[in-house]
Amino acid sequence: MFQLDGLPVLLMLLLGHVIGDFFLQPNSWVKDKNTRQGRSHFLYYHALVHGAIVMAILAWASTMSVSASLFIGLLFGFIHGVIDYAKIKVGRGFKWFLIDQLLHVSSLVLLWFYLFNNAFQQLITLGNELDYSAALLVTLAYVMMLKPASIIIGEILSKWSADLEADVSDSQNKKAQSLPNAGQYLGYLERVLVLTFILNGQYTAVGFVLAAKSIFRMGDLREAHDRKFTEYVMLGSLFSVSIALFTGFVITRLLP
Repeated sequence: MFQLDGLPVLLMLLLGHVIGDFFLQPNSWVKDKNTRQGRSHFLYYHALVHGAIVMAILAWASTMSVSASLFIGLLFGFIHGVIDYAKIKVGRGFKWFLIDQLLHVSSLVLLWFYLFNNAFQQLITLGNELDYSAALLVTLAYVMMLKPASIIIGEILSKWSADLEADVSDSQNKKAQSLPNAGQYLGYLERVLVLTFILNGQYTAVGFVLAAKSIFRMGDLREAHDRKFTEYVMLGSLFSVSIALFTGFVITRLLP
């Protein structure tokens, strides 16, 4: 029935979803959908685009009839439209975006399971080829770069934090000039990037990240005219990078 093995078809379906959701959906469509919701014509255009992509993939990768491909394409266009409409009604935000994407991907995976009798066996075969110890080790390292590392840095800097927060008015002024939790997420990204570069042996890229951060940071610190605040920020940055570097070097030694 299919000219290709199962996994390539699944990857094609997922690639088609990414192209349809992010490249073939102009911002004007998104704004109109969020504003007019179910009355937006672009909601239905977008669903039809996804249905056409699924239909085209099935028609090219399989020997099923055009009518069967058309039926499945229309069905998945409808499913995609329902998921998008539900997301619009619920609201915007990263949480709902993530749930929306998980539902879309899950529907495509279920289609793949329906089309291929040996789909589960292919996943088992793929899983048997993975080195679970290495995968879990790397996963642990990335998880540590998020909130655990932030808590560790916060504990290290706690005695200096209390000193900085003694001046309440100045502290409130600094908070007003920054985005909520922006520093925390910048730290997440910094450590994840540094760890990724270390695991891939791209040490020069680590220098680029540090240089780029230093350029932006030095401008802010120069304007602050606060030596204690400057030293505090530099300590936090160095501890953050040091944790990522140390973790990366340890993981590279432990990996087979």
